Amino acid sequence: MAVASTLINAVRVDPFTTFGTLVALITSYLFYKTYLLPNFLSPLRHIPGPPNKSKYNKYRLPLVGNFLDIVVEEAGVPHREWIEQYGGIVRYRGLFNNQRILLADPKAIQYVFSTNSYNYPKPNRVVRILGQVIGRGVLLAEGDAHRKQRKMLNPAFGHKHIKEMVPIMSIPAIKLGQMWTELVEQSESKCVEFDITTDLGRATLDIIGLAGFGYDFKALTEPDNELSNAYRELFNTSSNIIQLLRAFIPFYVYIPFRHNLERWRAIKAIDRVSTRLIQEKHAQANAQVALSPEEEEGKDLMSILIRGNEQVGSLEDGKLTDQELKDQILTFLAAGHETTSVTVTWMLHVFSIYPEVQRRAREELLSELGRPVEGKPLSYDALNALPYLNACVKELLRFIPPVPTTSRVAAQDDTILGYDIPKGTQVFLSPAALHKLKSVYGEDAEEFKPERWMDPASSPITTGTAATKHVTPEMQWAYIPFLVGPRNCIGSKFALIETKILLYYLLIDLEYLPAPGFTFKKTARITWRPFPGMNLVVKRINADSNQVSV
Repeated sequence: MAVASTLINAVRVDPFTTFGTLVALITSYLFYKTYLLPNFLSPLRHIPGPPNKSKYNKYRLPLVGNFLDIVVEEAGVPHREWIEQYGGIVRYRGLFNNQRILLADPKAIQYVFSTNSYNYPKPNRVVRILGQVIGRGVLLAEGDAHRKQRKMLNPAFGHKHIKEMVPIMSIPAIKLGQMWTELVEQSESKCVEFDITTDLGRATLDIIGLAGFGYDFKALTEPDNELSNAYRELFNTSSNIIQLLRAFIPFYVYIPFRHNLERWRAIKAIDRVSTRLIQEKHAQANAQVALSPEEEEGKDLMSILIRGNEQVGSLEDGKLTDQELKDQILTFLAAGHETTSVTVTWMLHVFSIYPEVQRRAREELLSELGRPVEGKPLSYDALNALPYLNACVKELLRFIPPVPTTSRVAAQDDTILGYDIPKGTQVFLSPAALHKLKSVYGEDAEEFKPERWMDPASSPITTGTAATKHVTPEMQWAYIPFLVGPRNCIGSKFALIETKILLYYLLIDLEYLPAPGFTFKKTARITWRPFPGMNLVVKRINADSNQVSV
C-alpha cells in the first residue's frame, strides 16, 4: 500500500497547472487561427480585399473582421463596393477573422459553379439548417446523389409539361385576383391598404400543391391552414440574431426556447403532409400500372417523377429511394412556392413606385391578352410573347434577386485565377452585388428599367445625356438569378411562368400604390424578404378603361 500511495502521489496532476496548460493551448490555437494564419501564413493573404475592420465596429470589438458590414448593410452592398474596388476575386474576413473569398470574375464563376461545381459543395451549416426544412432533395444533394436526382427530375420540368400546367397554375391566381378585387369593392373608397405577402404565400402554396402534386392545399380559402402557417413560421418570424445562432451553434435549435419549439412544430407539420403525399402518389402510381400512357392520370410534377422512377429497374440503375422521393416533395413545397411568392411581392412593390412601368405592363396585357374569359385559359406561348412583361420580370430578378447571396466550400486544394485556394475555404457568390455593378449595367444600374432587356431599336432609352445600357450576351455572366451550371435552379421555367400568370390576374383589374408611412427592410432568410411585410394601397381599375376608379 505504501508503494501504491507513493506512485499515485508521483503522478498526481496539479489542477492549476492543468488549467493553465489548457488555457495556453487554446490561446495559442486562437492566436494562430485568427492572426498568424490569415496575416502571414495562408495563401489567401495574397488576394486583394478590404482592410480587416468595419465602419460599424464602434466599440472596437476584436475578431469581427468585415462581418458587421455584411450584417448591418443591405445584402450585396458591401460585396458590390469591394468588387468595384478590388476586382473579380476578393478576400474579406468574417467572424474570428475567418477568411472568405468573393467571386465576380466570369471565368472564376464559370469554374466554381459550372465546370468544377461538384468540388465546391454547399457549407455544412447551410445543409444542416436548410435540410431540416426542405430535406436533402436536389437542392442540397451533392455529387452522384445530385446527378441521379437531377436526371430523374429533368423530364418533370421539361418544356412540354410546364406548358400543360398553365391552366392548373391559373386556378389559385384567378382566386387570389377575385379575393383582392372583392376586398377593394367592399371598401367605400374602393381603396384598401394591406400586407400582400401572406396571401401571395398562400396562393403560391396552392399553385405548387396543384401543379406539383395534384393536391389542393386550400391555403387561400382556409386562413388557419396548417401547412401555410408552418411555412410562415419558418420563413418570416425569426430575427437575424436567432438565424445566426442557429447557423453557428449546431445544438442551439434543440434548446427548448419558444421560437425553437414553434419551429420544430412547423417542421413536423410539413413532414406529416409530405409523408401523406408520397403515400397517396405511390397508391395512385400502383393503381395505374395497367394503363397506357394516354390513359394515365396525373400531369403534376410528382406523378411524372414517380412514374418515371417506377420504370427504373433498381437503386443501382439510378432509382430513387422513398426517402429521396420524400425529400423532393419537401424541396418542391418550400422552394416551389417561396421564391415565386417573394418575386411577385417585390414586383408589385416596384410597380407601386414606378407607376409608368405598371401602367405600360397593364396596357400590354390588355392589348395582347385582353381580360380573362371563362373557359379560355391562359397560354404559355402567349404569356411568353409579351416583350414588356418579360422585360419587367427579368429586370425584377436583376433588381431584387430572390436569393441575394450563396456560398460553396472548396472540397480540396485548388487554384482560382492563379491564386491558391486551400481546402475548406468558403467561396461566395452574390447575385445582389453582380446585378448592380455599374461597370456592367451602367450608371443607372440601381434604377429599375425593363427597357434594358428589350431590343434597342424598338425601345431607345436615355437618362439625361447618358444612354442606358441594354443587356447583351457578353453581360449575362453578371445576371444569375437562378445560378449557373449543373446546380442551377431546375424549376426556373416553372417559376417564371407562375410569376407571369399571377401578375396577369393581379394587374388586369387592380392598381398598386405605396402605403403612406409604411417602412420595411430587406431581410435575407431562405430568400430575400420584406420585413415585417409589404403593405401596399390597392385600387380598382375601371372595367372599360385603364383608369383608376374614383
